[in-house]
Amino acid sequence: MHGISVAVWLCLSLSLSFSLSSADPQLNLPTPRPEVYYNGYTPNVATTPAQQRADRDRDHRYGPPYSDDGGGGNNDDGLDDFRIGQTNEERMRIGYAYPSPRVNFSDSPFSGDRFANHNYGPVSSTTQRAYSNDPNLNGRFSDVPYSTQGERNFNPNDQYNYNNNPNVEFVGVNNRNRFENPFLPNQDRFNLNQGYQERQRYQEDRRYQQELEKLRTLLMESDQKGSLECTANVAAQWNFETNVNDFTQTEALNAQQRYVEFQRITAEQSKRINKDLIFDRRLYRQLMLQSEVGPNALPLDVLDRYNRLLNEMLFLYNSAGICAYQQPFQCDLHYIPELKDIMAKSRDWDELQHTWVEFHRKAGRGMRDSYEQLIDVMQEVAYVNNVTNGGEYWYLAYESGNFRQDMDIVWEQIRPLYESLHSYVRRKLRDYYGPDRINRIAPIPSHILGNMYGQSWSNVLDILIPYPGRKLIDVTPRMVEQGYTPLLMFQLAEEFFTSINMSAVGPEFFRNSVFEQPLDRRVLCEPSAWDFCNRHDFRVKICSDINQRSLISVHHEMAHIQYFLQYRHHPKIFRNGANPAFHQAVGDAIGLSVSTPRHLQTLGLLQRSLDESSYDINYLFTMAIDKVAFLPFALSLDNWRYDVFSGNANKRTMNCHYWNMREKYSGIKPPVLRSEMDFDLGGKYHIPANIPYIKYFFSTVLQFQIYRAMCREAGQYIPGDPRKPLHKCDVYRQPAAGNLLKKLMAKGASQPWQEVLKETLQEGRLDGSALREYFAPLEEWLRQENLRTNEYVGWNYDGDYCKRSIETAGLQVFGGYYNGGKDLELSLPILIFSICSYFSLHII
Repeated sequence: MHGISVAVWLCLSLSLSFSLSSADPQLNLPTPRPEVYYNGYTPNVATTPAQQRADRDRDHRYGPPYSDDGGGGNNDDGLDDFRIGQTNEERMRIGYAYPSPRVNFSDSPFSGDRFANHNYGPVSSTTQRAYSNDPNLNGRFSDVPYSTQGERNFNPNDQYNYNNNPNVEFVGVNNRNRFENPFLPNQDRFNLNQGYQERQRYQEDRRYQQELEKLRTLLMESDQKGSLECTANVAAQWNFETNVNDFTQTEALNAQQRYVEFQRITAEQSKRINKDLIFDRRLYRQLMLQSEVGPNALPLDVLDRYNRLLNEMLFLYNSAGICAYQQPFQCDLHYIPELKDIMAKSRDWDELQHTWVEFHRKAGRGMRDSYEQLIDVMQEVAYVNNVTNGGEYWYLAYESGNFRQDMDIVWEQIRPLYESLHSYVRRKLRDYYGPDRINRIAPIPSHILGNMYGQSWSNVLDILIPYPGRKLIDVTPRMVEQGYTPLLMFQLAEEFFTSINMSAVGPEFFRNSVFEQPLDRRVLCEPSAWDFCNRHDFRVKICSDINQRSLISVHHEMAHIQYFLQYRHHPKIFRNGANPAFHQAVGDAIGLSVSTPRHLQTLGLLQRSLDESSYDINYLFTMAIDKVAFLPFALSLDNWRYDVFSGNANKRTMNCHYWNMREKYSGIKPPVLRSEMDFDLGGKYHIPANIPYIKYFFSTVLQFQIYRAMCREAGQYIPGDPRKPLHKCDVYRQPAAGNLLKKLMAKGASQPWQEVLKETLQEGRLDGSALREYFAPLEEWLRQENLRTNEYVGWNYDGDYCKRSIETAGLQVFGGYYNGGKDLELSLPILIFSICSYFSLHII
């Protein structure tokens, strides 16, 4: 009897039209009480599967671009900042569902706390729903979509009459708990191991199976339609980026709008299906992912405001120009290319400080009000996606209720290495600029690190290099001498992957891709890999130069193509990385192998083996000042956004909160005192574009995990064996390593990333130990060097970096030191007195 009832319920919900035309909303079916789990943000509050759909952002769901981010490294400064096509896709997030009461049936197999797989939650602006006064609704909730009266005659005395049913309890706005632990014993993300006998009875029910097959058919048709729409959109984006003109730009914008609208309609239709009785885990996940709409779930007027705010801030960012140092009539310098070049090459303290201060003033101050409005809009985005606040929404794609805490734990694993590196770099900069400008125990001023944001220190390698007499490996002259071409580099990259038992890309790839700048048209040259959503058309767009950096970048892009090839058998909704960081991590892991001296020697680009420890230290050091130095910047950037979006940080003090986080994580401080007049994060492209940044932190750590697992599988790395250190591992011609990587890639987005890591790497979480093992020789060298020079490891707070008060913040503190509050209080009256005296004299 129960099986028949359940089948009827599912039949009614699936009988709704799933086409893109309008459909009547489904019956609001009774749902069981959800379970409660320990790791939610609000203990003892119901957890619903609608609150668990942290599956991924949709940045690459329909193709471009998987950028190299600067040649395989994580220095995305200026390279990934202008990747066309990411701004909209990277903001795609998880969908939401309509509210539903929950009912406790004492005589139903769904009674008790067995099942939590309902995706219903409130979407109204009020905490409690009022009963409708409409007599046609029979006393049901007024803002819940139901089928028409003719579909079911409700008995006022039966269990569906919520006015007369004392067992009904509504799940209110404040009773939401988004996540549950997918690794608890006898429980997975979709509760497949609980109430087995009851579910088995329903699964064997013939009517249930019939309706399930209907759902599979609907999803298959939706997948086919979505693939066609995706192909049309990606083709328009490709035509624009490989032939930039007004016509292709208009076509690309129109195609993008059509595809976004298609996704929105499909998601709305998907939400009308009752997911409570879908026990097939893969089917359930597919339907949930298809229900995602992100900011597009907003009402149209709010969505228009959201896009308008982003456009306003991006305009200010792109138009920010400053005057050159001591050249007041040369005032057309922009970040790309002039200011970036100055920050990288200048060694003049005052010029660097002028450039830093003026750029952040022009780029950031004007957009602060718009960003404060964006914070409010992000709360609405979170609400329509059934998330408590904007902070939780920001980390939603990573399927963890404690993601921020998890990332802090990973950072604490890496922090000892970073502190040793930081102390060494501070000493070298102090020796160069003088002890009067850099304190031996204080944070480092951010403007002297070779980068506008202090996120990578590679540009000051000439000051920092441990062994100046030992040249770094550069095979560019040998590549030119041997007649390397862009096509040859891609052929070598293809041979690299086939040597580890992965797929050849085929002639279509070489025929359609763009490897160098054409002479007859303008092309956007940022490296990117493209999936045309049809399972066979994959392309790369890159303007290759003949140098070592391009060689690594080509292998990085080919890794993305291999990812496409390995998961192409999945439905389109699963053709993506396990989370937003996986694509980047896989490409960078391959780059670690290709950049080793052993691999370059195998290619005939190095004539001799470099086994001296000085070469090893220089090599590892160049990697560390790019990858390790980048980690605290990325973490502080998105943890700051988490705080402001969740309300943990007040909008009135958000600039000072950022610099507090920079000091906490990075040991970096601004070159001059900052205030809440400023908005220094506005100078980083990802902030006005509202593009998540935590994926770069995640991918930087994950690449070493993947690389370590491949090297272990290939026998190229044995922990504790000095003859086989991790940083010298090359997986070229090692099929065992390729098989492991294929297994990871082939899963696509069909499983949560924790499960993917567990089943492929035997590690169920992000782990910083692999990075520490890779840099172990450098870490030991840094430890001994800091002991030898009696360098202080770490940093101490040395004064105020940011003041809320405009008056005190207007004082610029030169010389690299920050005075304490007492000194500032003394200096302010003196400054005011001097100004008053100056004007008095001139008035007299």
